[in-house]
Order: sequence, then structure tokens, then C-alpha cells
Amino acid sequence: MRFLKIIVAVLVLTSLAEVVPVSAQELLTGVSQNAVIAKEAKKAPVAIKNGTAVKLPFLEDFSSYTGYPNPALWQDRQGFVNNTYPVFPPSIGVVTLDALDENGRVYAHAERTPFAADTLTSNLIRLDSNFTFHRPMYLSDSLYFSFYYQPGGACKSQPAVGWERIGDAPEQEDRLILEFGYATGQMVFIGFSYADYVIDEGQFYSAGDTIPNPYMPGTFYIFESNAFGGEVIQMPTDSLFGPEYVWNEVWSSDGTTVDSWLAQNTLDYFKQVMIPITDPQYLRDNFQFRFRNYASLDLDSWSSNVAGWASNCDQWHLDYIQLDVNRNAQDCFPNDVTFVAPTTSALTLYQSMPWHQFRASDMASSFHNELANISAGVKNTFYNYSVRKAPGTHIYTSTVNNENAQPYYDSGLHLYPYHADPSVNFVYEYDGADSATFYITHVFRMEGANDECLSNDTCRFEQKFYNYYAYDDGTAEAGYTLLSTMTNPDASLAVQFTLAEPDTLRCVRMWFNSVLDDENFEEFTLMVWADDNGRPGDVLYSLPSQLPAHGADYLDFINYYPEEPVALNGTFYVGFRQTHAVQLNLGFDQNNDARGHFFYKTSSTWQESFYKGAPMIRPVVGKFYDHSSVVDHDKVHLQCYPNPTTGMVYIDGVEDGQLLSCKIFDIYGRLVQTSALQNASVDMSTFAPGVYVLKIMQQHTLLSTEKIIKQ
Repeated sequence: MRFLKIIVAVLVLTSLAEVVPVSAQELLTGVSQNAVIAKEAKKAPVAIKNGTAVKLPFLEDFSSYTGYPNPALWQDRQGFVNNTYPVFPPSIGVVTLDALDENGRVYAHAERTPFAADTLTSNLIRLDSNFTFHRPMYLSDSLYFSFYYQPGGACKSQPAVGWERIGDAPEQEDRLILEFGYATGQMVFIGFSYADYVIDEGQFYSAGDTIPNPYMPGTFYIFESNAFGGEVIQMPTDSLFGPEYVWNEVWSSDGTTVDSWLAQNTLDYFKQVMIPITDPQYLRDNFQFRFRNYASLDLDSWSSNVAGWASNCDQWHLDYIQLDVNRNAQDCFPNDVTFVAPTTSALTLYQSMPWHQFRASDMASSFHNELANISAGVKNTFYNYSVRKAPGTHIYTSTVNNENAQPYYDSGLHLYPYHADPSVNFVYEYDGADSATFYITHVFRMEGANDECLSNDTCRFEQKFYNYYAYDDGTAEAGYTLLSTMTNPDASLAVQFTLAEPDTLRCVRMWFNSVLDDENFEEFTLMVWADDNGRPGDVLYSLPSQLPAHGADYLDFINYYPEEPVALNGTFYVGFRQTHAVQLNLGFDQNNDARGHFFYKTSSTWQESFYKGAPMIRPVVGKFYDHSSVVDHDKVHLQCYPNPTTGMVYIDGVEDGQLLSCKIFDIYGRLVQTSALQNASVDMSTFAPGVYVLKIMQQHTLLSTEKIIKQ
């Protein structure tokens, strides 16, 4: 599968419908792996289903955590709880259903036509009893189920700008479905268990032939295609039974866009759905509901020549899921004031920077908070923030400030400046340590005791001062790449940083996206430039033959080390240069805007990117004390022979016990084989005649690149 959700920015801006590739351009793609979920899967590889039934009220607004859905409320973990993909949700945090499975990867069965993707299933809910009055539940108790939803691909700026959209809108044939259901208590047939069966040598069967099934006497196996002696088939061995479930679809939406909603109402970034429970079959002790989505990978008409990625797409965001008694069709405004999005850094430019490089001038003048009153009437609210330093030293607490907040669905976000843009009235005090961490806690709350959800009234930010600069927050919502169709491609990306005092570059950290079949596995040159009037100037350092390595299975930044530390002063730039047309797919944070601080070059001049976001490149300066991704850089001189070859290729220079791997690419740059290097040799006897490239690796380090002719 090589399907791609992309937005292209060309050198001459046109409408997206008219974009045609030119000699080179920037390109954003979806990501094919969710690193947050993949890390969760590594910690807890087996889902644990909570057997405790939930009592009303059921309320989930996803505001206090990220990752897998809370097992106290949810049975499965295919949804992604996050606060980075939605645009103006009712309250901070949503659960996103998309095209990635519970391990954070594109579904193996994903295809171009709509396929069943994520499921979000509640735990059992007690609808058999009204626990307030200690009696059975009645339909007259007025049970209502409600939730908010948003399709992906929304944009905060209006009119919408294509390259500022976050995520991808589902196509019309895609769907979001809500079902109510329960287990009947009966056991039903759900399939078979299987075992290998080897066809006898000399036997041949045509499609439609049958043979007795030795594992289940009295049954027969029917061949669906031709089969020969020695082949292994899967033969049913036993029937499997499981609990019978009844699931009834009660609501659905075809794929749509936020743009179409905003054309009718400029505040309709999310829509609310209210569903009364009027069928007595659901008044039981094991009621459940579940959301499911159908997604479809898309093939852009011009992108068939682009190295393919199956990437995430067709997101739906769900928020403020509520089930309770004594509600009605007009009960659509919870009594709640809330943060809508994460707060910002107290630094002007960076999410993080080296502690010894910090100066008071790096402080921002204010924070920015997105706040909303989602209730029906005006609410008297208060706001303040506090700062403490790890392990708990109090630094500052702002004065509590009160102001009435108008309802969002009348007036939009709460923009009172002392709440939405409070002044930064403190300065971090440098203490000479290697690092420091500060915790900033913002509180926006309703006066009185009637707030229905307190968890969304608090927003926290962790300000890290380690040994690196970062514009990004560590989470990639997209992939950034330079696409070149020139005969002799030559493209560079440079990210700008400014020192307060001279320093030394120790390494550069980069985060590359996981790409289908490792198709971004191609060399680049690590680059460091001096400043030339606000653009990259003279080359200070270059390190060729680097590869888009991936720390901890694509889940972390990887360190690229200069052979010697590089002296830096004032403004400098780090990045890469590539002289090929392979798209490297660097992680791109769409929630922090570094425009004006990263540049690309595909000809003789540097261009300022107009993508809203931050490439995930972090220079490490000064004392290097974090060796989590140290790579062995011992010099190794390897030689491959014979060349040309008719079969075996031997590698001279491999030391005993050295653990190496070999990737073989064809002349078109396609990965043909990846294998451990056994006995310092590679068997190419089954390869078609032609020219191949062997890349010999030790962990994430490229040791040698050899061109081999197979005769």
C-alpha cells in the first residue's frame, strides 16, 4: 500500500486544487506511526479489560491525561487521547479515532476503500437501577446520551489555510458510527481454531477439490485455489464460541469537513449530538456503547512517483461524552468553564533551551490561554497561575483575577486579557546547575460550587532547561520533507538558533517519521551554518553519509555527533543537505510556530518556509550529559568482493563478534532486502542482474556504502 495524505507548498502560491509539482518544494505528510501510543503499547502490551460496571453519571472529557483511553471507563484502547490534533474543542483533550491501530501503526488491512478502523467501547454501565432513589431504572427517568465530535483537518485561521490544517478530513464515503448494545448471556459460534496441514508430496489439487479434514472427522476442506505437494494449508481443528452481543446503530455521520460547518456558523468547530434512550432493552446491568470509524487511504493523483507512505488519515475527534438521568433535549450546555488548548511556554522563542544560555531577555511578555465558558449563561470566573521549581521550590503566584465569561456559543472564546494573555511577571533565576525544570500551573475556574467538571479547569506546562534548544514540543503531527524532481537534486533545510554566549555544538538531535518499507532510508549530510544577515551563510561544519536513523523503534530523537565539537558564536543554523529525490520525512510539530526561524534551499537562494509548525531538530550545546542514544563511531574500513558477482558477496574488514546488518537497494532506490550480516557475506544469487547498493550498518550508524553489479 502506498497511499499518502499530503499538502504541497510550491514556490509560487496557488490554490491547492491547482497545485502541480515544480522542480522542488516543501511537502507535509501524515505520520504512519503514533509514537505516544507505540510507547504505551511497549509499557503494557496486553490490554486489560476492567470488569467493574460504571454507575451514572458517565462523564468523560479526556482533559487530565493522554495516551490510551482510561481503563476505568473504556474496554479497548484503539483511540488516542490527546490535546494536539483538535481545533477549539469544548474542553481541553479529546479522543481521536483514525487509521492507526492500538500499537500506533497504520492498520495492516488498510486500503483505498473504506475499512473498519478504530473502536472505542465503554465498560459495562448500570442502567438497570436508579441509585439515587434505590429502585429500578425507568424510561421516565429521562436518560440522555450526548457527545461532541469534529472531523480532522480543521484550521484555526479563517478563512482556512491548507498548510495550517491539523490532521486530515474524512472523505464522504468514510463514516463515524455510534452503537448501543449489550451481551445477551448466550454463547454463539465465532469461528474456528486452525493448525498447519502439509499436502503429501506428488499430490495436486485444483480449486474446488475437497479432502477429508483429519482434525474434525466428518468434515471436508475445500480448496479455494490450486495447491501442490509440500505446500502448507491452514486446516480448521475446532469450533470456537464466545459471548453473543447485540449492537444497534443509533447514530452515524458520513465524512465531512469543519469548513462546511463554519460556513453555517463561525463557532461550530465541534457539533453536539443528543440521543434519548427510549428503548427498554437497554435498561440492564450490562449496557454498553461504542464508537467506530471507517477510514480510507487516499492516493493523490500526482503522487504516484513519490516514495510511498501509508500514513494516518481520516481523523474524528470526540469530546465531552455524557450519559445521565433527568436530562432533556435542551440539556446541551454543561455547567462548565474550561481550558480549550494547552498553554504556552514562558520563553519568547523556545519550548526548551540550555540552562546556561538562558537570559532574562528570553522571557516572553505573556502566556496565551484558550478559554471557554461552555454553559448557557454568563459565569463569574477567576484565574491565576503559579510557578515552582523541581523538586518543589515555590517561585511565584500571580494575583487572582475575576471577570465574567460570556457563553462560547454566543460570543466565542473568553478573551479577557488578564485571563487569556496574562503577563509573565517573573524571571527564571539561573543557579549555575547543569539543568533545571520549572512547573507552571494555570487555573481557570467558575466561582461557586456548581462546576460540573473540575479536571479541565487546570492546565500545566513543564519548562525544561537542559542542554538543547527546541522549538518543538516533542510530538509530530505531520512529516516535513523536501521534494525535488530536478535531474541533479540538491536541497537543504536549516533551523536557526541564537546563543547568548559562545558555545560548542556536541550533537544534533533529529526525529524522523517511521516510513513504510523504510523508503526514507537514504543518506544526507549533517550541516552547520553561520549566520549571514538572517539567513544561513558560510558552512561551519558538514558530516556526510548520515541516515534517518530512528531511536527506540522510531519513538525518540536520535543523536548525530560531529567528529569533533563545533565552535559556535551568536546565531547559527543546523539541518541537513540531500542530493537525491528521496523524501526524508522529518517530524513536524504543528502546534508550535517556528516560522521565520527555519529555511529551505532548492536553488541558489534560501527561502523562508510558510508552513506553520516546527521541524523536530534540536542542537545540543555545552556539556553533554545525556548519553541515552550514544552510537559507536569507531572507524571501520570495509571492502566488498567480488564485484561484479554472480552470487556471494564477501565483506573484508569485519571484526569477530561485530553485529552488523545489511540493507540492499536496487538502482531505483527501492529497499530489496534487509538482513543480519552472517559470516561477513551476503548471498545475492537469487537477485536479478543489475546494479545494487549495499549499506552496511552497525545499529543506527552507516559504516559503508558499496555499489555491487550482479551478473
